[in-house]
Amino acid sequence: MLELGLGLKQRGQLAMTPVLRQAIGFLSLSNTELSARLADLQAEVGLLAPATGAEPEAWLGLMRQVAPPPERRSRPPLVPQAGISGLEAERVADGDPGLIAHVAAQLPLLVRDPGDRQIAQAFLRALEPSGWLGADLSEIAAEARVTPDRAERVLRQLQGAEPTGLFARSLAECLRLQAEEQGLLTPAFDRLLDNLRLLATGDIDALALACGCDADTVQDMARSLRRMNPKPGAAFSQAPAVARAPDLILRRDGEGWLVELNAGTTPQLRLAAGPAQSGVAPGALREAKALVQALERRHATVLAITAEIVSRQDAHLRGQGPLAALTINDLATATGLHRSTVSRVTAALFLRTPRHTMCLRDLMCAPVPLARQQEDPLSLQAVLERMRAMVAAEDPARPLSDSAIAARLLPEGAALARRTVAKYRTLAGIPPRAKRRRGA
Repeated sequence: MLELGLGLKQRGQLAMTPVLRQAIGFLSLSNTELSARLADLQAEVGLLAPATGAEPEAWLGLMRQVAPPPERRSRPPLVPQAGISGLEAERVADGDPGLIAHVAAQLPLLVRDPGDRQIAQAFLRALEPSGWLGADLSEIAAEARVTPDRAERVLRQLQGAEPTGLFARSLAECLRLQAEEQGLLTPAFDRLLDNLRLLATGDIDALALACGCDADTVQDMARSLRRMNPKPGAAFSQAPAVARAPDLILRRDGEGWLVELNAGTTPQLRLAAGPAQSGVAPGALREAKALVQALERRHATVLAITAEIVSRQDAHLRGQGPLAALTINDLATATGLHRSTVSRVTAALFLRTPRHTMCLRDLMCAPVPLARQQEDPLSLQAVLERMRAMVAAEDPARPLSDSAIAARLLPEGAALARRTVAKYRTLAGIPPRAKRRRGA
């Protein structure tokens, strides 16, 4: 007997709205290319403010804080042997002499004790073009050969420099110094600075709860905050032009990181003032609004992907290890974005780190075949570095064979066939066993 049944099935489907289509198209463009594209669209659509240059009060939407991994929160920072924070000559040269000279002229008034002037010079060498410190307090103290407490005392004196906010170690500290000078540092404002991530997402209700005040007070404090300068040293910056300006900039933010879209190249769009909208067709106004929303969505997507990359590669960015295993699928899962979106962003945009500028894709690394399930799979770069260390420590008279290298990697979690080891050995620039024996 044939029975018929009727059932309901619910299925969700993403609608490809004009805003979404426009945002997807923007993802594969660098900031410079996007500015040129928006200039053309502005002429077509109208009702839009200039398409280049970030608005002074819009800096909060161009930044994203990245907390350090939990295992790093209590770990003391390493002190490299090659100077403060292992800074390369390229980064030191990037500091504008105008900013350094400006602060150096204030040193006699800021640091009265002649014995502390050497410590102040160590802080001055760690000053970045933004006006922030590019090294941890413990690293600077080790460089100056003093205790962290004494270095902290000198830092407090240096933070009295003009413009206010110089020598800050984080975004919150930079803004806190300015709020204190302006007489705005109430307990509620102080809690607001501790919850900048909520402010960046626009969660006013959560902010009101965290600050212990009403939503109107939070809005007033947010307006005051946006009028502050998160990069007080930028007015002195006269960095030479580079072949490719970075799309994003990464800097230290206390124990964590701060990722920001490069305000010098990132386009911002706003609807024109009210009178300009009078007599305009509703369709044109909708199109202009859609374009602004698409651009804002693009910026938020770029920051979300970059923040996840920085979080995963925290140790490598600090010079404390090789790249961790990280793929496009990993990023897509973590951010909730489609893998094609992640692929577009990581292939198109460049990030300036404290060491050098690189494509986002260069901060990704494939995992190697695993011998067992583990939370953090070994990356290809980690295995290559391990192989170099094995060969450097081998007996020249009896160099390791590819099979022996594979056997030694197995307990560490890498299940590699002999021919795979041979391929990785070539990638690592390691000669075959016979040539290493002849060279002994």
